[in-house]
Amino acid sequence: MAARHPMTTPDAPPRTPAPVPAVLRLAPHVTLTRLPYGGAVLLNTVTLALAECGEPQAAALDGLLASGLPPSDRESPPGRLAAELLATGWLTARPPGPRPAAGHQG
Repeated sequence: MAARHPMTTPDAPPRTPAPVPAVLRLAPHVTLTRLPYGGAVLLNTVTLALAECGEPQAAALDGLLASGLPPSDRESPPGRLAAELLATGWLTARPPGPRPAAGHQG
């Protein structure tokens, strides 16, 4: 049975803001499944860890994956969500710019 991890916890310490500007993407071995009611589930296919997103978090995650995180949003709720997902290994980031050549990690 997979462990379920909430996206945020009330007692969690504040996360360091996400690096900006950043191109955000799902971490290796992480899949994103959108749910019919508007939420989403992240699944680490190696550890089988799950993270559930409510509708607002799923919408913010869609925006982060589509557009990255502008510097002006670093301290916003999407910026804090990005920082948490980066810190917990659900997302990875790389500086914006040219994509690495085929066969290279970025």
